[in-house]
Amino acid sequence: MFSFLCDQRSETPIKRLYEDPFSCLYGYARSNETQQHNDVGQDYLIFKIDERSCSFVLCDGVSLSFCGDIAAKFLSHKLMDWLKRFQLKDLQQKDMMKQRLETYLNEIVDEATDLVEKQPLPRSMPVLLRDVLEEKRKQGSEAMFVCGRVDMISPMTNEANIFLAWCGDSRIRLWEKEEEITSILRHDLNDKQRWSTKRGLVNGDVQTFVSSDVDRLIDRLAVYSDGFHIIDQFKEIPSIEFLPYYMSKSLDSPASDDISYLDLLW
Repeated sequence: MFSFLCDQRSETPIKRLYEDPFSCLYGYARSNETQQHNDVGQDYLIFKIDERSCSFVLCDGVSLSFCGDIAAKFLSHKLMDWLKRFQLKDLQQKDMMKQRLETYLNEIVDEATDLVEKQPLPRSMPVLLRDVLEEKRKQGSEAMFVCGRVDMISPMTNEANIFLAWCGDSRIRLWEKEEEITSILRHDLNDKQRWSTKRGLVNGDVQTFVSSDVDRLIDRLAVYSDGFHIIDQFKEIPSIEFLPYYMSKSLDSPASDDISYLDLLW
């Protein structure tokens, strides 16, 4: 068993992990500006490997909302709890899972709203900034997300059932024997779509995918936030030797953003 929870106040350099039957690379970094101000990152990454199953959640807090880091952390833990509820047969029913997830995302709004309302602001904060944040508080904290669960079906093969759900523009990529097959997701990146602690889903429904709907033997997936968009251009994810270089290059960009990254193979 292995679990990882990012620390929103520090960086996790790219690391490699092997936890039978999974091999993965993962990392987390705050934007350059956030690091310079020693502020809280607005991404949140969590994943857990338990026997022959891996559950993961990546949330990207919306910076224009009230403290997007709050929504990202809250939603990550809630989605992780939700993913662990289901048996394999449930996770193969895409429409049912979509409906259950959307219902759940509405059910947790009241708890999230209460959390945001109780969030204190530093006493030393300038009055003008405080006023701006108090206005944002009325609209809530927001985050985009991608989550999923990979369950190995047979101990004798590497066949797996994959369930994915997403809302927003975080990246999801799939491979079958080194051939990228991400197009089967029909994954439209939508940076207007998100979940709000005040309003629930905003600008569209959750999108879902289950591998039992396609005739492909998926054996690898990668998810990462838009702060790591520099690697979108590569048909193959850079190796562990080069990933730190591209992460550093992303953080040095004038448009630097938080980076969460998980690459899972089985």
